[in-house]
Amino acid sequence: MTMYTVDQNQVYVNMKGKGEPLLFLHGVPDTSEVWDDTIANFSDNYQCIAPDLPGFGRTKSPRNFEYSLENLASFINQLLSSLSITDGVHMVIHDIGGIVGLAFAITHPDKVKSLTIMDTTFFSDYEWHATAKIWRKPILGELAMYLMGRKQFSAAMKKGAPILTDTQVQSNYDALTWRNRRMILRFYRALDPVIFKQWEDQLQTIAQRFPTQVIWGKKDTFLPAAHAKRFGTDNVHVLENTGHWPMLEQAKEVHKLISDNIILAG
Repeated sequence: MTMYTVDQNQVYVNMKGKGEPLLFLHGVPDTSEVWDDTIANFSDNYQCIAPDLPGFGRTKSPRNFEYSLENLASFINQLLSSLSITDGVHMVIHDIGGIVGLAFAITHPDKVKSLTIMDTTFFSDYEWHATAKIWRKPILGELAMYLMGRKQFSAAMKKGAPILTDTQVQSNYDALTWRNRRMILRFYRALDPVIFKQWEDQLQTIAQRFPTQVIWGKKDTFLPAAHAKRFGTDNVHVLENTGHWPMLEQAKEVHKLISDNIILAG
């Protein structure tokens, strides 16, 4: 286990390979393990970096960690500094890792070489999916988290991506300690869609700064595929027969697309 101190966080980072840095940011309810197969594919040629984000997996964060966009961007900046990475990174971001990554890319565009966005939001008019709406409500969210057993958890994940394996689902469920569940509630409650309003114009310009592509599952039930074309780039790939986790469901195709985007960065 490799742990790094980032501000008041003890951050678990899965880091393998050598070469240009390639940063992977996971979503909910995932941990860095969601990128294991992707890292195995790229670590021969790149330095692959996949942290457990604050409050998730093996990363230990203070209970008062601030889940503002500014602080999340600062967290990534400090993490890269702790890893002695100064030349910029290729980024692959998914779900709430997309929110974290986009906040970083907007505030530190000079530190991004290429960007691959998957199934996320950064829009003030977005309405959270049904489960997230429950999590955002005090008391009701705590009750829902407390009562969420493996069977209910599995059904929710497979609704978003029916071809996920039982092993993939179990790995995520095992990572959901009560502390992690509480932090997830705090994350969702901090991210009222209205906060994206002042960032949206900047979002439309980042694709002009570095190669940017969007990969999306057409059958994603959490984040409709219509959002895929809203990130300021025409380099959009909506994958058929794919749900919320393209990197797990269509790994070979996703790996090729990531490679192609990195090549565009020269």
